[in-house]
Amino acid sequence: MLKDNELIRVAKLKVSVKRKAKVILNGISFNCNKSEILTILGKNGEGKTTLALSLTKLLNPHIYTIEGKVYFKNDNLLDLDDENLQKIRRDKTGYILQNPFSAFNPIYKLKAQFNEISKLKNIPFEKFIQLMNDLELKNYEQIFNKYPFELSGGMLQRLSAVRILASNPELIIADEPTSSLDRPIANQLLNLFKKYVKEQKGTLIFITQDFSIAESFSDKIAFLSNGSLIHFTEKDNLFNQTKHIEVNFLLNSYKQLKV
Repeated sequence: MLKDNELIRVAKLKVSVKRKAKVILNGISFNCNKSEILTILGKNGEGKTTLALSLTKLLNPHIYTIEGKVYFKNDNLLDLDDENLQKIRRDKTGYILQNPFSAFNPIYKLKAQFNEISKLKNIPFEKFIQLMNDLELKNYEQIFNKYPFELSGGMLQRLSAVRILASNPELIIADEPTSSLDRPIANQLLNLFKKYVKEQKGTLIFITQDFSIAESFSDKIAFLSNGSLIHFTEKDNLFNQTKHIEVNFLLNSYKQLKV
């Protein structure tokens, strides 16, 4: 059972590729409380996206084997049938993809796709427009009249965030959602995430390679390396020396860059 303030707890999560018997994630364990931001730090190829996808069982079951437990509000998501799992994905969680071009259907204009979301989740269309304005997407009529492939990756990344934030899920998993954004726009998006956590009492799992975001933005920080979670800390203890040489090296390097 989860503690009163916990929203999600991951226990001994292991992900393997079936045919190659290759382990991608090995024994991942962490928890995240309600109204909290957990940032997962790691370089390319360390398993961050695989972790994000595995939390709500979005990995292809014909390719991957998932073991362990992912408790969300006392349900082990890995044990749920497809119907109940899909209901939680639709009503309780939101996932912002690292590749924004995968987040939208390329054969429909964006207005049709946002209209569908508006009806499905009973979201006033004005809410999309308000969030778009917050992210400097002010020419919304022109944007909605386009197909996804007609927009830049940065614009689609912002629209993907708008779509998820407008639905106010209990949990958002955001996989490098600022990677295609310049710093001012990225900061605006980070502020919207903070507002979601503070005002909507939401929980955010934020995946990034950016130490500065982790330091300024998080409540908890986890370090992922070679498929293992090697360090987990409160933000206030971020720069304390650890038993992990790799973590100490990264933190010391980051501190030198700040000087």
